[in-house]
Amino acid sequence: MFEVEEFKIFGFEHLLTIFLIICFSILFPFLLRNLKTSSKSKIALGLAIFIILNEVIKPFYYPALYPERYDFLSTLPLHLCNLASLFIAIFFISKIRFFFNLSFFWGISGVLMALTQPDYPYDFPHLHFILFNFNHALLLFSIFFAFITLKNIPDFKSYQDTIFYSIPIVLVVFSINLLINFLSKNTVANYMYLIEFPLGENLTRFMPDPPFHVLIFIPIALLLFSITYLPFYFKDKFYS
Repeated sequence: MFEVEEFKIFGFEHLLTIFLIICFSILFPFLLRNLKTSSKSKIALGLAIFIILNEVIKPFYYPALYPERYDFLSTLPLHLCNLASLFIAIFFISKIRFFFNLSFFWGISGVLMALTQPDYPYDFPHLHFILFNFNHALLLFSIFFAFITLKNIPDFKSYQDTIFYSIPIVLVVFSINLLINFLSKNTVANYMYLIEFPLGENLTRFMPDPPFHVLIFIPIALLLFSITYLPFYFKDKFYS
C-alpha cells in the first residue's frame, strides 16, 4: 500500500506534476497539427463530450468520495476553471469565438493559479491529488488544442471581451454563492473563492480577510489576463 502524506507545496511531486501537465498540454497539440481536418474535428467533439460529462457528474462523485468536505450544492461547475472547461467544450461544438476567448484567458490564468496554489490536502498518490490535476490538465490541453492544433489565435478583442464579460459573470456567481448559503444551512458555497479563502497553503495568507480579499483577487486576475495576452501583443506589434 502507498503511504499518503500531507501535501507539500512545491515539493517534488507537486513540481513534477506541474512540469508534466504543462509539457503534455503544449507539446501534444503540436504533434496533432498535421492531422486531417476531419480527425481534428472528431478529437474536438470527443473532448467536448468528455468535458461536459465530467463537469455534469462531478457534483455527484466528489461528494460520494469526500462526503466530509463536499456536497452537491458546493460542487456545481461554477469555479473559474469549471466554467472555462464548459466554455471550451461549447466552443468545440458551436465554433462560437466568444467561448474560446473566455476559456483561453480564464483557463490559462485559472490553471496557473490552481497548479501553483492547489487546495487539496494530500500528496500523490491520493485520489484527490490525481483528480484535481487530471481535471486541470484536461482543461489546459483542450485550450492548447484549440489554440495550436485548430489555430485559434487570441487578439486584442479577445482580451477586451474577457475583461468586459468577466465582471458580470463574477457578480452572478457571487450572487449564487449568497443564495445557496442563505437557502442551505448545511452547505458553504464558495465558488471562485469569493466567500472564503481556499484551503491549503497559498497566497491568500497574505491577503485581507474575506470579503476584502476580492479587492486583491481583481488586480491579480487582470494581471494574469494581461500576461497571457502579452506574447500576442508583441507578435502583432513587431511581427505582423
